[in-house]
Amino acid sequence: MPHPATRAFLTVLIALWAFPAAGKDPDLPPVDPPSRWHRMGPTDAESSSRCIGQLISPICTLETLLACFDHGINALCTLATGRERRFIHMEGRFKGTTLYRVVAVRRLTPRDIPRRCLNDDLEATCKAGDVQITLSERSCWSYGCPPPYKDPIKMGTTYNLRKDGDGRWIVYEWYSPPY
Repeated sequence: MPHPATRAFLTVLIALWAFPAAGKDPDLPPVDPPSRWHRMGPTDAESSSRCIGQLISPICTLETLLACFDHGINALCTLATGRERRFIHMEGRFKGTTLYRVVAVRRLTPRDIPRRCLNDDLEATCKAGDVQITLSERSCWSYGCPPPYKDPIKMGTTYNLRKDGDGRWIVYEWYSPPY
């Protein structure tokens, strides 16, 4: 008969093995392997996303913003950012395809607010609980897609997302190198 401490240890070990998702943040999408690319096309039918326009998670909100750019529909940008967005040059024009993959993701804590999140008055624009997602993106046209970046995290676009009072996620800031 095993010692009670050994039995307790084995029970915990089996529980962790049986339920590996326990303890994972349900709002954070997984980081994609280098071979996995999601597709945002000029129409919903040509996109791999099935949640464009639904601000129920950070990745759905981010895909709504990407669809704004790829579909050329300003209303999607307004929806995804929670602010009136009007890109006159864009309305209905782009109609390209973007391939993207998640290369980094994290939920900010009070101790790791990045310097990039400080405005000119050194006030933080990011808050603890915000989600940062970095994407490697490739804009594709009729002649094909460019090769992926050699260092996707360094060259990726970082999006900062926050849950608003209604429980919807919004993209409040994004930036690409050089910072």
